[in-house]
Amino acid sequence: MTSTITRRMREPYVLPRMMRVAEVCIILAAGIASASVLNPGPISLTLFFVFGQGLIVLGVALYLIVTLIHFKRRHGVAQLHFAAGETVFRQGDPGDFIYTIIKGEVAVMREDPEQGETMLSKLGPGEYFGEMALVSDAPRNATVRTLTPVDVVTMERMDFTTLYTYLPALRRSVEEVITAKLDAETRTLDHRDR
Repeated sequence: MTSTITRRMREPYVLPRMMRVAEVCIILAAGIASASVLNPGPISLTLFFVFGQGLIVLGVALYLIVTLIHFKRRHGVAQLHFAAGETVFRQGDPGDFIYTIIKGEVAVMREDPEQGETMLSKLGPGEYFGEMALVSDAPRNATVRTLTPVDVVTMERMDFTTLYTYLPALRRSVEEVITAKLDAETRTLDHRDR
């Protein structure tokens, strides 16, 4: 359950929306409090005690959730679980993490509006994905979907970039893997187009 919530929070639009809702709750509570102070009476005080305080608590709770998720995202390595058939990320999404498969299998898919989806490769334990967007600082160039239940270890962009920059052996290894993946992708797409 927790990993599902964490994955859903990675969606690029969820956290900003939660922050906006928190801000609206606090602004509404401030408005109700101001009305209660400027026009004290049983109705305005009741509104403040019933709705104003609830909005304050809700706004602060949402703000704390967003802050904690941002903190968790930016620090270290995390382990996630995906059920079979789940989409890990979509082509065009921003590159935020690299994923290393511990258990299970994923399909790497290229989406083309004219020709539909093409499976570029299957990846399993010990293999990783998501590195191309981090290295090139470009959007994801493929969609990754789980074929079986999958356990992965994720590393955030900044942590990966630091290792990639300062460990030449890692950089060479990643570049070799990227070259091999791009060659295989080109062969797959050429074969599809024939």
